[in-house]
Amino acid sequence: MIARWQENEVLSALKNFRVVNLTGARQCGKTTLSNMLSLPQTRRFALDNDETRKAAANDPYGFVARRGDETFIIDEIQKVPELLNAIKMRVDKDNAKGQYLLTGSSNLHFIKAVSDSLAGRIGRVRLRTLALGERIGGKGNFLDRAFERDFPDVIPDFDKRKIIGIASESGYPEAMELAPRFRKKWFQEYLDNLLTKDIRDVTEIRKLDVLRKIAVWLLAHSSKFFEVSELAAKTGVGKATVDTYLSALKALYVFDEVPPWSKGDYSKIGKRSKYFASDAGLVVNILGWSDESIYMDGDMSGKTIETWVYQNLASLVDVQGDCELSQYRDSKKREIDFIVERSDGAMLGIEVKSGSSLGEADFKHLKWFAKNFAKDEFTGIVLYSGEQTLRFGEGFYAVPLAALGA
Repeated sequence: MIARWQENEVLSALKNFRVVNLTGARQCGKTTLSNMLSLPQTRRFALDNDETRKAAANDPYGFVARRGDETFIIDEIQKVPELLNAIKMRVDKDNAKGQYLLTGSSNLHFIKAVSDSLAGRIGRVRLRTLALGERIGGKGNFLDRAFERDFPDVIPDFDKRKIIGIASESGYPEAMELAPRFRKKWFQEYLDNLLTKDIRDVTEIRKLDVLRKIAVWLLAHSSKFFEVSELAAKTGVGKATVDTYLSALKALYVFDEVPPWSKGDYSKIGKRSKYFASDAGLVVNILGWSDESIYMDGDMSGKTIETWVYQNLASLVDVQGDCELSQYRDSKKREIDFIVERSDGAMLGIEVKSGSSLGEADFKHLKWFAKNFAKDEFTGIVLYSGEQTLRFGEGFYAVPLAALGA
């Protein structure tokens, strides 16, 4: 069984909050992680069971009654949101920590219900799909090492083909074990279930065919800037409808939004967010790409590998706890794929290159940013598919993509 980096975060949250919500995409391993937790006493109920769900809805207050000091674990909590008020009533009478662990895919109704009933009483931990480091037993300390400029000298056997293969396999524990043709079928069924079943837990969507069209379009544009008006024109629906559907897809963790870095010259810095599929495997398998076609096509490999890097960086930022993830683009079209800013002001600028060869020009925007905006320590990194870490001036490094798993 694969150890998850967020295990300690969940245990820590249970020591600090009366209620903890372990959330994340369907099939990312939330139930498995909750089973792995070392807790003295637990009782579990899964609300995807019809009889259990009916019992919970019929008597919410009685359903959530705890025995002694146990941690009461409820899977798929979003299916019976009435339980939230019952839990509020229970924890308002008892301020002990770690009373309830709620797992499930978050949604718009659930978020509103939490804000209405459990604000100040609940801690939230997001579990993502498996990062490279979790798969290979890494410690999840890439960001710590990057801030210290401590990179591995050489990482062999992780060339561009290997990275593409890992990205295609995805980070979903069940899907990554399947042969390619079965994996593609698994993802098609996964997306179908999200858009026809789970969406009901999120919001009212009337045109499921349009929702799927929007989802596929977004997957094809993962890591690319776009205007919502462009997506509306391509799908033939209004901008307001696109905004609603995009919010629903984010609530289902199909896509994540990376905000723009905005602490510099506001007249020059772009204000647009960038959207990423939450897992590179979604892009590859829903769009039907093969590893060979990705390898040979620069646009495909760029989208796949940058989405995969986001997938890994997001997990690392979650584990780090004191960092924010953003991206930079200005009116002069200077871009930096990712910026990681630590609470003390130290910054990492990270560019992603799918190829194994690079030169001084690949650091142009990083060095410009460091000169114009970095007030504290700045480290510029180009992640690439080569094996060696190379220095391109003080504080600037070409680093193997596989270092993300160190």
